[in-house]
Amino acid sequence: MTDKHIIVIDDEVNICRSIKACLLPEGYIVSDFCDAQLALKSMQTHDYDMAIIDIRLGQQCGIELFKQMRSENLVMPVIFISGNASLNEAAQTLKLGAFDFLEKPFNADKLSITVKNCVDFSLLKNRVKSLEQAQQDDQLLGEHSSMKQLRKSINKVAQTDAAILISGESGTGKELIAQSIHQQSRRASKDLVKVNCSAIPENLIESALFGHVKGAFTGAEQHKKGYFEMAHKGTLFLDEIGDMPLASQASLLRVLESKEIQKVGSDKITKVDVRLLAASHKDLKLKVQQGEFREDLFYRINVIPIQSPSLRERQSDIPLLVNHFIGYLSKRNGFANKSIDPKCYSILSQYSWPGNVRELLNTIERMLIMGDDKLLISDIPDEISSKPNTIIDDELSLKEFRHNMERALLIKKLKQYKGNITHVAKSLVIDRTYLYKKLTQYNIKRNQNFD
Repeated sequence: MTDKHIIVIDDEVNICRSIKACLLPEGYIVSDFCDAQLALKSMQTHDYDMAIIDIRLGQQCGIELFKQMRSENLVMPVIFISGNASLNEAAQTLKLGAFDFLEKPFNADKLSITVKNCVDFSLLKNRVKSLEQAQQDDQLLGEHSSMKQLRKSINKVAQTDAAILISGESGTGKELIAQSIHQQSRRASKDLVKVNCSAIPENLIESALFGHVKGAFTGAEQHKKGYFEMAHKGTLFLDEIGDMPLASQASLLRVLESKEIQKVGSDKITKVDVRLLAASHKDLKLKVQQGEFREDLFYRINVIPIQSPSLRERQSDIPLLVNHFIGYLSKRNGFANKSIDPKCYSILSQYSWPGNVRELLNTIERMLIMGDDKLLISDIPDEISSKPNTIIDDELSLKEFRHNMERALLIKKLKQYKGNITHVAKSLVIDRTYLYKKLTQYNIKRNQNFD
């Protein structure tokens, strides 16, 4: 049995009745219309899972109705039917994107099978689209042990309803972790409601979370759902929860414990079923000690802690991320997929990336936009290429570590002596020829900005 809602549009009442008689016993919800414009109005106000449309609708044309549906973003799979359409018209419906075409008269079995195939195809297409969307800007890529452990933790906790606190620096992908948890959970078919607590004014946060009724305060001109009600049966992600005022923290704790909300200005109690995910780049334990975050709320949201690793902790993943971002950003910006000089990886791996993966993403986009067909070392922003990184990646080989340290030292000395080769060579107790050889090996430009 299914609860899929089908709209049937045919100017012959008997055909509508026959289709309903076939589909209703199989559990479909069927609404039928003999007028195309009335059907269009219904589609603008109701959610239909698919449509069955006659090509000939009296004085109207089913193909034109289909085009109008698309122009108004009423996207759903469509099966066209007709008893007197030409071969060209039938072919045109398929070319425009219809799922199938049935010629009248058709028997009940053929209609039933076609509708089932259409529904199954639509479900599969939506699933693929959901997965593509989830991976579109996926920064949870990486083969470093910290990322493997992160994905393992997500797999373990996703199927539970336990509250999770995601900690980590800004730009490490805490929101993507929350998204991944939701998509692997039993609540994946429902909404993931994302809330940035730091972006809501203190006097409006309870209204935003729990909703309000008309007239509750100045400017409350109509009833409004809060984020908890929007996330009913789904997942609520409270980002930067450490910025929530203490008074609102008390209200949040009450809701989490009672699973009930009370809208601002209302005395009505509403039950909510919400899975909570929270995140903060701040040390909430320290904020508890400083009296800036409620201890009882901290323990309530920190049932399972997850740490989002910084990029400098997993520098060996940078080449993988760079290649992923080149493909993703090229597609997003309409570029041909550009190649990159492998020497760039070494330069990019020297930088400490205080903005983490978000900063790397923005840097690659800047390089793609400003560079030519192939990304070169010269396309790397000066503020990145001129700053050595001394963070030790525990997954580097000895050769890679030595390479990184040598390059960092050379850049530091060049900066110290303003690019003076004689002074740099003397400081390092090497001759100028060997120094030039090393600068070439590490792709360091003598004339780069060392201010």
